[in-house]
Formats: sequence, C-alpha cells, structure tokens
Amino acid sequence: MADATPLPILGARRARPDGGSLWESIVNGPVRSRRLGTSLGLNLLPLGSKICTFDCPYCECGFNTPRAPGSRWPSPDEVAHSLRRALERATTTPDWITFAGNGEPTMHPRFPSVVDRVLDVRDDVAPTARVGVLTNGLAAQKGETAAALLRLDARMIKLDPGPAERVNGVRYDADALIAACRSLAPVTIQAMVTKANDWDGSSDESVAAWLPLLEQAAPAELHLYSLDRPPADPALKKVPRERLEQMALAIRRTLPRSVILVF
Repeated sequence: MADATPLPILGARRARPDGGSLWESIVNGPVRSRRLGTSLGLNLLPLGSKICTFDCPYCECGFNTPRAPGSRWPSPDEVAHSLRRALERATTTPDWITFAGNGEPTMHPRFPSVVDRVLDVRDDVAPTARVGVLTNGLAAQKGETAAALLRLDARMIKLDPGPAERVNGVRYDADALIAACRSLAPVTIQAMVTKANDWDGSSDESVAAWLPLLEQAAPAELHLYSLDRPPADPALKKVPRERLEQMALAIRRTLPRSVILVF
C-alpha cells in the first residue's frame, strides 16, 4: 500500500434519541485518535445495541441498551471479511486496528476466534498495522479470552479515578481487575478523568485512593485524559488540562518506570 491517500471513511454513527451515538457497521473509521493516531475500529457488538459490563456516564455511545430486536453478534468470518475488504480498498495503512465499538468487545461469545481471524487478515493485508483492544478488563482472566488478548499488540484497559459505581456505573472487583492487568502485562491503562456535581474523579481524595491501584497494576504506559466528545450524561464536566498535568506528576512518582501521557 502507498502512503499518499487516506483510508476511505467507513461506517457512520447514528445519534440515539436518548443521547450518544452508535456505529452502524463492523468496520468504522478511520478515526484520528488522540492516543493511537489513525485507528480503524472494529465493532463486535450486535448492531443498534450498546452492550457493556460497565455503564459509564462518560461513554460517547450512550448508556447500555437491551440487544436490538433482530440483531446478532457478527461471526468471525463476517468480521474478517469486512476488515479485509476495508484494508484492500485502502491506499494507506492505519496505525492501528482497534477492537472497540459500541460496548465491550470481549463480550463477543467467540472473541478468541475473532482475534485469530483478524490477526490473519492483518498479517496478510496490512502487516505494519498494530492490533489492539480497548477493554474494561472484567473478562480478561477467562482462559481463552486471556490467551487471545495476549496475542494482540496492545491491551488498553480501563482504570478510572473516582467512585466506581459513579464513574463506571457499576461496582466491580478491583482486585480481579488488578490481577488481570498483571497477568496480561505489558498493558496500557486508559484513565478517563471526569466529575459531576456530587463526585470528582480529579479530587485529591480520588487520586489518593486510585494511586495504590495503579501501583499494583504496574502498567507499562498510562493515558490520562478527560472528555473530548459528548458523554452519555450531559451533566458530566471536563477536567482541565492543568489538573491532569498535576495528577500526572503524582502518578510519575508512584510509577517511575511507566510512561505517563496526558491527552
């Protein structure tokens, strides 16, 4: 592939009447990611559905929904075919092929098979592209899922500061998530920092509670950022860059061997 002309834009977002927007296809983008450069997204969720084991109020896809009537999980063959067709149409190679989409990609019932097929297509058509996943990590310790995740070039796992039931919409086993991060090393922690009227993920209290978790997770890299697109909950507020930089100083003291980036 030459590097002169950008990838054709694939997929489209459809706005939800209750807030947020959903991708309408398996392959979407490429999007210009603050953290990944040019990223071609893979949506493994049933179309018209937002399905995730978190229900984050900051999610640009909106809050969780039931599975859309008549929808189904795309097969590994369908994912591979869609990706191959997109890459063969391209005249430039994306920096990343990223499992993301309208929810948690590891919820796909045949996720390990999808990973195998995607890596085969990447190796055949776009060998310089890296393949990564954006995940909340809750399914990461399941045997076959963990093995599939370890075959990827990057595992980008959510670990946000603030009260989990408010930041992520659910309570979860933090010890299990930390164990997953360690077993899948090296990992990148992706940390969204937001606040609302009655909680603040950037407060000194939230940061003090969060730093020991980061230390245990021991990520190779950490990405710190705040809102860039409209969230599911419009009452959420963006945390200023200045405060993110202050948080980054504390994180670097806790994780001196990790790369800490602010976006």
